[in-house]
Amino acid sequence: MSKRPIDVPKEKLQQNRMDMLRKVQREKRTKKRIVPIALVALFCVSIIFSIRVSPTIASYVAKIPGFEAIVTVISIDKGIKDVVDNDYYEKINEKRSKSGLSLTLQGVIADYSGLVLFYGADALFDISELQLEKVQLFQGDDEIECGCTFIKNASDQTYISSSVEYDFSEPISYTSKDFKAVFHFNDKVKGNIEITVPFTLQHEIAEEKIIAANRIVDVDGQKFTIIQIRRSPLKVALDIEIDPANTMRIVALDDIAVVTENGERRDRLRQGITAAGDIREGKYTVYLQSNYFDDPESLTAIIGAVQAVPKGEDFIEVDFATKEVLTKPDYFDWDISVKQQEVSVAVDKWDNNDRLLMMYDAVKEDGTKLEHLGNKVSRDEQYDVETTQFEEYDGKAKIYLNYYYNPIGKNIELNIPLK
Repeated sequence: MSKRPIDVPKEKLQQNRMDMLRKVQREKRTKKRIVPIALVALFCVSIIFSIRVSPTIASYVAKIPGFEAIVTVISIDKGIKDVVDNDYYEKINEKRSKSGLSLTLQGVIADYSGLVLFYGADALFDISELQLEKVQLFQGDDEIECGCTFIKNASDQTYISSSVEYDFSEPISYTSKDFKAVFHFNDKVKGNIEITVPFTLQHEIAEEKIIAANRIVDVDGQKFTIIQIRRSPLKVALDIEIDPANTMRIVALDDIAVVTENGERRDRLRQGITAAGDIREGKYTVYLQSNYFDDPESLTAIIGAVQAVPKGEDFIEVDFATKEVLTKPDYFDWDISVKQQEVSVAVDKWDNNDRLLMMYDAVKEDGTKLEHLGNKVSRDEQYDVETTQFEEYDGKAKIYLNYYYNPIGKNIELNIPLK
């Protein structure tokens, strides 16, 4: 299929792009705040009370024993709601206990893109200091290598209801449907507690639906292509390639979504693995809420904004030996400090649209990866002080910006036929 270019109206840029970067309009945006994990339990309580007035919520509770975790996910992911509505969710309800800790594997959703486990746990002892360290997944006796994400327990929980998400870099074979999950907990008093829960899938695994899109987007001369759309019960994947001939470095595609024919919007996933690949290296995949069980003629892909900076000016360079900032982009006016293995930037939240720079990608002087250990953020009315910690290293390093607010195009819509 030939690639069909999409013409996007050019933004009115200031005469000098660097001046534009320095003078990003400060307009107050609706603030998006991350809900503390501790509020998840409160949300579940509100769900319980809403059963009296919400037949929809009540119907999910009736379908699913130990409902708290999946009902919480349903509330933020329309694709998971579709999974339950179409009876693709598998009830497991396997319980195992060890060292006074009881764990129930309540259910699972599995497809070729990944697998999600829903579980609950309680104990005969105080579990306020109990933490889930990792969860291994085995098919038969073979451990599956995959990305795994989960929410760590809140410190004041007395009952845990949560989920574990696995993302497969390559589709696995379901020739064997016998699995086991090995939960590794650590408690301040009890120490390490390992609980193994076997389970067997009964459903036929839904095949991925792949649609060649090949839609070229040209924003002020900067191009990228939506290569294909891959639809599975757990997610919709948009595979994107960036044109290497671009003169600017595209650092982010904001507010990506797809809209179905009936006008329903499916946004980016809000938990788990939300993207894969590296947009700087030119290949990038964005994961959206699924609409797998629909059969539309087409989808409309929406991109809220394309953020870009001049090539070669998407990083700062520091020397961890001398604690100096060696280079930074000309447009970068914020204060930078280097201390031990940490780099801190005081980001003016209105200049950066109340977003973080996410500077977790870095390379050493010899080109090898500098390992990122963690991030912390402190806030006041004007600044977000974003601090990134790296592995022990006594030398020079380039630290890349994974976000910078400089929209070169906004409100892009593409109609993509699916048949």
